[in-house]
Amino acid sequence: MKLNQLIDSLSENDYVQEALHEVADAVFLEKLFDMRQRFINDYINVKNGMTRNIFVFNDLEQDAFEISRRIEATDMLIEQFIPDHLPFDFDDDDEGESE
Repeated sequence: MKLNQLIDSLSENDYVQEALHEVADAVFLEKLFDMRQRFINDYINVKNGMTRNIFVFNDLEQDAFEISRRIEATDMLIEQFIPDHLPFDFDDDDEGESE
């Protein structure tokens, strides 16, 4: 990964490299959580009948399905960094509105 190479080239100090890797991971995770929340909001809106056309045009159910796949994917990625991360509960659609 180019980011790892960049971090390694910035300093030969192991502590500095580790700190930079942690910062990179934190930024990546923050972006994943942001993306996940946007997908959850879109999913809830589509399930409530609002046409969003995020991935599929004029088909609410298929659009909701495609959005749900992205939510699951972001949950899987987050779980690689936070093993006790709780994935979105599709049976409790209200979960995402307060986050």
